[in-house]
Amino acid sequence: MYTKTLDGSFLDETGKVIYFSIQRFVNDICEGNCCFICGKKPDEVAFNEEHVLPDWLLRKYNLHNRQITLPNLRGYTYSQYKIPCCVPCNTLMGETFETPISALVSQGYGNVAEYLQNNGPGLFFVWMALIFLKTHLKDKGLRVNLDKRKDEGMITDSYQWQELHHIHCIARSFYTGAIIQPEVYGTFVVLGAKEYKDIESFDYGDLYDMRSVMLRIEDTCFLAVLNDSQASGHAFHSQLQRLTGPLSPLQLREIMARLAYANHLLKERPRYKSLIDTKGLYRILAELPPRVMLEEGRNEDYGLVLYSCVHHILSKIADANIDEIMESTKNGERTFLFDEDGNFAKDSMSPASK
Repeated sequence: MYTKTLDGSFLDETGKVIYFSIQRFVNDICEGNCCFICGKKPDEVAFNEEHVLPDWLLRKYNLHNRQITLPNLRGYTYSQYKIPCCVPCNTLMGETFETPISALVSQGYGNVAEYLQNNGPGLFFVWMALIFLKTHLKDKGLRVNLDKRKDEGMITDSYQWQELHHIHCIARSFYTGAIIQPEVYGTFVVLGAKEYKDIESFDYGDLYDMRSVMLRIEDTCFLAVLNDSQASGHAFHSQLQRLTGPLSPLQLREIMARLAYANHLLKERPRYKSLIDTKGLYRILAELPPRVMLEEGRNEDYGLVLYSCVHHILSKIADANIDEIMESTKNGERTFLFDEDGNFAKDSMSPASK
């Protein structure tokens, strides 16, 4: 049996927070320094903090002393890129996600695809939600402008923390035992990735406002939209069916941009809710619109999304027409997925025409 608190949270008989109310989530997790999983304070339990990107990835690619580029263009050392987390929750996350996922990924794309075929996306989808959540909780300590003489506030000043509440519920479902209904899972795609000797075998990117995230590890790439109940994947299904081989870093980031922009254009959005019954059963449910419908988008708007995802890759490509390529990308008039005849572009690192 669970107890409901004055703020609307639910606790079990041991005091464990099963469900965070939006108010408590904002106060304790987003604006406080409590463990982002259990909600305990540093004076209640030992803390050792949690890497935003899993430690096994940092070790695998020797990233501890290298830097990630953040939204304010600041370089932040991976080993220090952490958020508050207690020792028990950190250990539980390692056992639940990092140990099995690192083993699966180490055996390559085929092994991951077979696992998903047999077991479904639950493990990986919650893992992606965790990484996305950690990334943006970390933003609360980052200034928009590194020049302190220019007081432009913090990156998270533009965040509406309550909009991350659903993702927080999903991300900690391994801890709460919440039953996630199938309709709740967002678009989740795993694709084979083409490797290049002069390009990192690891890549992470996300689009905060569009709740989309991508993680590429050697020959495997995971893409997820966290709050669309698979609508973006349905809208992009015909294009996905035309992908007939492993994809380049450019192509994978274009897919992230396309899925994210489709999510942005949804006319009616799913609505999510948590239900806790008198027997203590916790379920996360989705109310879906009758059909998937998109607003009419603009090439220029999509182009800005695409350019934000790929410009750092394009800048490394030696091509006499790179300025034109950059411009047509910004205008939303270019694809790296298909050639002029609409066929899958097998060598997109020599960018395809529009």
